[in-house]
Amino acid sequence: VNAGWVPIYNVNLSEDVPGYMAAPDIVLSFPWTHFICGHLGRLATRDDVLVHQQYIADIEASAREALASVNPVPYYVAGGENFWAGVKGHLDAVTERTAAPVIAKYTGVLAAADIAEFTYSTAFQIMQSLRLDRGPSGPVHP
Repeated sequence: VNAGWVPIYNVNLSEDVPGYMAAPDIVLSFPWTHFICGHLGRLATRDDVLVHQQYIADIEASAREALASVNPVPYYVAGGENFWAGVKGHLDAVTERTAAPVIAKYTGVLAAADIAEFTYSTAFQIMQSLRLDRGPSGPVHP
């Protein structure tokens, strides 16, 4: 959980994206008034955890919408014989569409929300987790 800040690159460098996304529920299940999450020396309040939880939920909802609505065909056509160019174009478009409304909503609410790369990389990881850990290819999460 990041208190008052957006996660830095790739959901705060987490390897377990579903676990990271579930962390606020676990944290909030305990009775506490101050949470030491180790993020730049800032103590968290319950409200901070709720804002973090909503930020992650907004990324997840935006990623689901983007995955369902971004047409991959033009990116693969543009890539021609280079299939990986199509993959990159498609995933970049989904990531951008996922991140844009979240950046707009949280700029001024969470520190570093205006650093687009932090939300882009987090959005990418969550979007990939939706596809791979919980999507048609998954679940692969233990």
